[in-house]
Amino acid sequence: MDHEFTGRNVINGTEKDINGKKFVKSNDTIKSFTELCDRAPVGNYQISDIIDIDSEWRTFVYDGKMVGLQNYSGRFDIFPDVDKINTMIKTYTTQPIAYTLDVAISGGETAIIEVHDFFSCGLYGFSDHRVLPFMFSRWLNKFVNNGK
Repeated sequence: MDHEFTGRNVINGTEKDINGKKFVKSNDTIKSFTELCDRAPVGNYQISDIIDIDSEWRTFVYDGKMVGLQNYSGRFDIFPDVDKINTMIKTYTTQPIAYTLDVAISGGETAIIEVHDFFSCGLYGFSDHRVLPFMFSRWLNKFVNNGK
C-alpha cells in the first residue's frame, strides 16, 4: 500500500477508521461491501482516499510477468505507465502464480486500484490462448495444494 504505487492514502482498518467520505471495501468477504461512503457496518475494511480516475486498465500477471493489459473503463486512449506496472509486479513479493493488477490513470499518474487472485476476475478481452489455460490451472493447483 505504498503511496508511490497507490497515489493516495490506503489503510486496512474497521468502520471506526472511516473519517469523511472514502472508498471502502470489505476485507472480510470477497465481492461484498464496496462503497463510497463515510460510514459502514461493523467489519474489517480497506479504506482509501477517493481519486478522480480517467482510465482503468487490468494487467494480467502470470509467473511474475505481465502477459496482458486491457482497458476496462474510462478513456482507452490514456495508456498506463508500463514500466511502473512492471515495478509494481517486481515489488509484490508474495504474489500468487496468476493474478490481475488493476490500475488507474489519475491526473496522468498510474496507480494501483486493486489486486485479484486469478479465480473470479473478468478477462475484458484478454485471450492469449498460449498462457490463459496455464493461468487458470496453475492458480487452481497452487490454491488446492498450498491453501494460497
